[in-house]
Amino acid sequence: MEKAIEFILSSKVIGSLLVVIISIILFFIIKECVLKYIEDRRRVSDHYKKKRLTILYMCVSTLKYIIFLADIIIILGIFNVDVSAFLAGLGIFGIVIGLALQDLLKDFIAGIMIILDSQYSVGDYVNIEDYDGEVIGVGLKSTKVRDYGGDIRIFSNREISKVINYSRDHSKAIINFTFSSDENLLKLEKAMEELIKRCDKKLIDATNKLQYKGVEKFSDSELTLRLTVDVKPTKQYSTTNTILREAKILFDELDIKIK
Repeated sequence: MEKAIEFILSSKVIGSLLVVIISIILFFIIKECVLKYIEDRRRVSDHYKKKRLTILYMCVSTLKYIIFLADIIIILGIFNVDVSAFLAGLGIFGIVIGLALQDLLKDFIAGIMIILDSQYSVGDYVNIEDYDGEVIGVGLKSTKVRDYGGDIRIFSNREISKVINYSRDHSKAIINFTFSSDENLLKLEKAMEELIKRCDKKLIDATNKLQYKGVEKFSDSELTLRLTVDVKPTKQYSTTNTILREAKILFDELDIKIK
């Protein structure tokens, strides 16, 4: 019992614990500083700035693996283990671990390819495997996406095969109005012209003018008219809300009913 206590209180064990504690503290300080920096700047519109932030985020993800390996080497040195022999055997050990952790390696490779191919960056609005949201983190192992409700979903990088990046180009707001087929088409088209005029200065995120695209659908019971407008990335929802609000006010004034 005394020998066990002496071993626990030995300088080697205490030194090893200090190495681990200092490493953990150092990692969390660096991580928090970097994440705060990213959080303050992740909504920048410039693609290259976003890419730099994403690489920075991935560097933090990689740092913990580097610190872990460095701790092992330092602790082995404290216990007088031949570190050079350990490093020499690391190649064989790496092959064994690689075979056992193939999925993890696939994640790492996929994460690197995401950055190299510029598929998306931190701050981009994306659709990944039919899940919409904002990219809040890209690491070697996984990608974190936060949806509009605030829920966060984590994707393993190797599982990501379908990506739509809404932040790389202009989005399009498409608004369909469905009326009874008994409504007078000329009256409805005049209403569309008036709606376009009313929305002209209110669509602050539009990159061109709201356009009437004509009859989208016509049947015995329904008549559908379409409006479209190009908007800044991810602004199609707020733009659509503005158009629908103005349409409701106008249709009430003109006593036009929609289905």
